Amino acid sequence: MSDLSHSLPPPRLRSLFLLCFKIGILSFGGGLTGWLYQGFVLQQRWIDEDDFASSLAISQMLPGANVVNLVICMGEQLRGPIGALSCVVGFLVGPFFAVIALCQVFDALAGFALLPAISDGVAFAAMGLLVVMCIHGLRRAMRFPPSVAIVVVTAFLVGVLEMPLIPVVLVLAPISVALSWRRA
Repeated sequence: MSDLSHSLPPPRLRSLFLLCFKIGILSFGGGLTGWLYQGFVLQQRWIDEDDFASSLAISQMLPGANVVNLVICMGEQLRGPIGALSCVVGFLVGPFFAVIALCQVFDALAGFALLPAISDGVAFAAMGLLVVMCIHGLRRAMRFPPSVAIVVVTAFLVGVLEMPLIPVVLVLAPISVALSWRRA
């Protein structure tokens, strides 16, 4: 963790739970990683950008839902196993009941013409948060030019040449780690 994170007292379990509950209940339609970045890094400043990026990378390598893995990683980093539990319960309990309720609402409003526009608006807001997170990540990557090269090569191989992501990552990840290791 950064010096900033060490100088601040760890967040209370209640605060972790409430932030994760708020993000879990308000962020339907994707963009959860962006909301987590906004809450943990930009608003609360509990975790710095480097620690968030590391937690995100780890969470994407683990089996299961990336965002659930991410809240577990950040909760554990901030308050240990009980912090991880607080974050994951806060993150999942609201959406669990909200999905059941929304299913009933969507069934009742199925003929309402404005419903697609509302759900599109929520999805576009989530995409905007994801773009902001990508911009911050690129700014962070610009501090170390070889990381920009890894990003560009990955985007080209997967996005343009349509190569499968897993083999690309299996080849480029060790190169990226070696470059970062030499830097440290």
